[in-house]
Amino acid sequence: MRPGHFFACCLLTFAGMTRADVDINIRLLPSKALEVSYQVPLTCNAVTFKKNGSDVAKMRSTWLALDDCGKADGQQLSRQQAACTHWRFQVPASTDGIWGYPAAFPVGDAMYVHTSNFAVDDSCGKSSYSFSAPGIAMHAQVLAEHAQPAVEKAANMSVLLMPKVFRADGDFIGYFDPALGEANISNIRRVAGDSIAFLRRAMPKATFEMPVIAAARVSGPGGPRPDGDASDVLRLGLFNWPAQPDAGTQRMMTLFVSHEFSHRFQMRDAVDAYANARLMHEGGAEFMRWLMALQKGWLTKEQAAEDLDMALSECLLGVRNASWGKLSARQIRNGRLEYHCGLAAYVYGLAARKGKASPFERLDGFYEQLRLAKTQSPPDFAYALECGQEQACQAIWLPRLLGKDESMQAVWADLFAQTGFANAIAASLQQKNAMINMLMQGVMTEDCGSSSTYPQTDKLGIGEVKGCKLLRDGMNIIKAENLPLYNHPDTLAAAVAACKLRSQVRLSMESGLEMDLPCKQVYQPVGQFYAVDMTKLLAGLNR
Repeated sequence: MRPGHFFACCLLTFAGMTRADVDINIRLLPSKALEVSYQVPLTCNAVTFKKNGSDVAKMRSTWLALDDCGKADGQQLSRQQAACTHWRFQVPASTDGIWGYPAAFPVGDAMYVHTSNFAVDDSCGKSSYSFSAPGIAMHAQVLAEHAQPAVEKAANMSVLLMPKVFRADGDFIGYFDPALGEANISNIRRVAGDSIAFLRRAMPKATFEMPVIAAARVSGPGGPRPDGDASDVLRLGLFNWPAQPDAGTQRMMTLFVSHEFSHRFQMRDAVDAYANARLMHEGGAEFMRWLMALQKGWLTKEQAAEDLDMALSECLLGVRNASWGKLSARQIRNGRLEYHCGLAAYVYGLAARKGKASPFERLDGFYEQLRLAKTQSPPDFAYALECGQEQACQAIWLPRLLGKDESMQAVWADLFAQTGFANAIAASLQQKNAMINMLMQGVMTEDCGSSSTYPQTDKLGIGEVKGCKLLRDGMNIIKAENLPLYNHPDTLAAAVAACKLRSQVRLSMESGLEMDLPCKQVYQPVGQFYAVDMTKLLAGLNR
């Protein structure tokens, strides 16, 4: 294997495409940017983007109009000159995180593109899409110079644009950035191959389509961290990744790659019809990589226990006294609760299942039912996992955990009391630190209307927010109620008590300044956390 090579044969283009009213071309520029052009009828003065919101508006604010014909903002494209039908923009590569798929993510010398960021509605007519680059990889094929995707997929698909066509040289269809180094590239290939082989055996009924792999080392703030997604171009962005990773960093990569390949055995589009689609999709992939890693020895029992306990801890901290069904999409997204609560719900829900079918057989059965139900009502997710084909069975735990009637915290307590899968423990210092951060975010919101904080080892930095009464950008909080802010067993209780008694909390700044901040909305700490009993849990999962 030679890094930087693309593995597949080279074709020319998809044929049989018809011209539409709005023609969208996405072209790779030599400067590692994109040129996106819209050919729009003269009768159309503006057209609305399908994808919008604050994240996308920020991303489109970086687009550079290449002439004075068109303008793009967070909501729409609009004509600036009456005679112009061709609106052109330069779109820079960016590793900034946005909700959903990125628009133009650098992958070594290549560029990952997702068309959802450029798609427009049909108000000016039907749209057609085309790509221009020396090398184009999409739908498990490598094309040359110019390609048009099938109309039904074009507005919501990924593609890899490359500065040259790479020759066939191996089993995977993939581009591996040479900057990753041979050790990392070898590990990605090994984990990808092992994950595919394992899941094909564990879920023989699943429909698996080999993706194009786009793996790159990218730079950004902080230490090593992964960022990716698993559409037809499976993006593996490895931020600040060392060429020779230590055992912990390599394990992080293994779990990341296996998570993304687990997605390829799911049915994302079909699952989108469910109210809990995000939890089902991300939590499902987390469960598949967790159990696969345990069974393959990528995680020891102790590491798997720590992973699961951390997920449940983050879930409890994020949901607190609420029911899952009453959380907003923003609350779930901001806390990554679809991952944390999802992993815990799958693991414990499947360990408590009735009948003999294995956890992977239950997942395989659910997706089989989903494929067969295209013209019928979709199958009941909770029943499929807890009961499968068992007769006279009632799903108990997943409907309660994901419902609206009970607090999730109370359901977890009941589940563990009845099954013994985990034991109650007091909050650790790490968990208390996390709750202090949440308390401080609430205090800042009362003072400023919103919060922007930066936790550090021994202090909490305050970011810039307009409208603050007392707090200022650049302040660093080191104490609360005269106790060290972090890593002290009594700070959280003292701050909560102060808010209850005085409706304010005393904060000490690194500069020596002290101030009393209002806290009329008293933070309610999570009172109970859990440690998994792996012996009992594995007995439930493996029966």
